Order: sequence, then C-alpha cells, then structure tokens
Amino acid sequence: MRTLRDSSDVRDDMNDLAGRLREDGYVYLPGTLDPDRVEAVSADVQAALLRVGWLDEPGTTRVRSRDRRFTGESLSQGYGGLQSVESFHALGHDPALLEVTSGLLGGSAFCHPARVGRISFPTDAPAAFLTRPHQDFVVLHVTTDVLTVWIPFTPCSGEHQGLCVLSGSHRDGFRLPDPAMGGARPLYVRVDPDDPRWATADYRPGDIVVFHSLTVHGAMANRSDRVRLSGDFRYQLPADPIRPEFLHPHGWPRTPDWPELTAGWASRRWIEAPPEVPKVPPPPGLEYMEILEGLRPPPSRVLGAS
Repeated sequence: MRTLRDSSDVRDDMNDLAGRLREDGYVYLPGTLDPDRVEAVSADVQAALLRVGWLDEPGTTRVRSRDRRFTGESLSQGYGGLQSVESFHALGHDPALLEVTSGLLGGSAFCHPARVGRISFPTDAPAAFLTRPHQDFVVLHVTTDVLTVWIPFTPCSGEHQGLCVLSGSHRDGFRLPDPAMGGARPLYVRVDPDDPRWATADYRPGDIVVFHSLTVHGAMANRSDRVRLSGDFRYQLPADPIRPEFLHPHGWPRTPDWPELTAGWASRRWIEAPPEVPKVPPPPGLEYMEILEGLRPPPSRVLGAS
C-alpha cells in the first residue's frame, strides 16, 4: 500500500491545500495538533474504557482478549463511557482543526456534536479491513461538503495500522453500498484491497487526515496485541442542512443522550451546534436502502470540477 501524500508543505496556503483536497479527496497533515493535548485525551479515553472493563490494566492499551465483538449492551455501557469523556468532545473545537476545516469549506465551520470514537481491538480474522470501505455520505445524506478529520489517539504503523484512503475515489461520486457486505444497515462498498490507489501512513498523535464525504476510506485490521484508538470529527458550514441524529451522541439511541453523558462536565458548549443549521429528518416510511437508492448528492462547492 502506498503512502499518503504529506501536505505539510502547503499547510499555510489554503488555496494550494484546497487544491490537494480536490485532487486527492484528502489532505494528510502530520503534526497539526499539539501531541500533548492528543495524548491527554487518549489517557482520558483509556481511563473511561478501563472503568467499563474494555481495557485490562491502567496505563496500557495491551489486552488479553482478541476479536472482541460488540453487542447492543456493550455499546450502551462501554461506548457510552467513551462518549462521556469531555476532553474527547472538546478536541473537536481545537483552533487548528477549525482553521483548517473552515479554510477548506470556505466559511466558518462547526463540528458535528456526534463524534465517532473508534476502538479497534486486536484481531486474527483474515479480512484486510477492520472498518470496511465506505463513504461518509452514506450516513450524512443531505450535505455533500462535510469534511471528516480523522485523529489517531495511539501510534499506528505496521501491524497496528490505521486509516487508509482510496485516493481520487471522490471523483466517482456516490457509490450505492452492497447490503451483502453486512452491517447493521447498508454502508459498505466493494473495493479490491489490492487497488493501487489505497494509501496510508505511519501515524502519531498530533497527525490528522481530512477527507471529503465522497472519499472512500476504511481502516486496516489490527494485528497487534494493543487496542487502537482514534476519532472521527466531522465539520460543515451552518448554512448546509444536517440530519438531526448528528446533533445527538454517536451511537444514540443505543448510547445515552447528552443529559446523561454530560453530567459533571465543566461546559456543554462542545456539543452545541449553531441554531440556524437546517434540520432535515429522513423521509418517513422508507427502508434504509430505499433512502440510499434515492440519494442524489448536492453539487460540491469544495470539489468543484474535480
């Protein structure tokens, strides 16, 4: 698998950085965040996972169990523990993230309150991907210009690898997922794991990858003896619509809602969205696949004629 193109050389030139996004569907920016802050968030997340029994010992992500399977109950209890970590949600408001995403989107961006915490347990399964290939638009539905910022909370390299991106895949538009690939609802698309466009990197805390909602991406299988931790933080402009579910915690209603998760927080502003954002609920009476079959991504201002 090839290496992601490092866009550090154009980090301070938003026109060139936007050009990279249009060309590749992503920008990889090592060292954008303060690694001390990211590692502090990682420590808070690990402490929360230790409390719910998802980690074995304090101070380490090494675990004895492999191929752990999530259930509705474990998502409610364990994942709810991660979602209650205030520093995890506050990270989405880091000035460096808002600067990059606002610059790429061409306005004052806000971070979706629903932030995805990714907990990748070691596996011996033969599949190449732990998170199968997909586009984020498959869940977003109403706004094309949403940027996801992927943030590693643990080092990712070799057998402990993380995010991989199918470079240039955004140019193919929205791909209808294949229900036969499984999942709670149709999300995933078939892509050859040996496709030469796949790219990844050796990530460290402080690095970020920003990608468009139409960019196909996934995560590689974790072959190590340690849990891999990362987060997805999504950004859009307030004038663009949003599905109401993204104003709730990720995983809701299987995970608790904000009143329970934010008990004891110093501030709730991390989970607030601009009040003017148009809320567009899903059409009633349709199966999820029927909704997807009717999707037509709005034209992208960000990608232009890429």
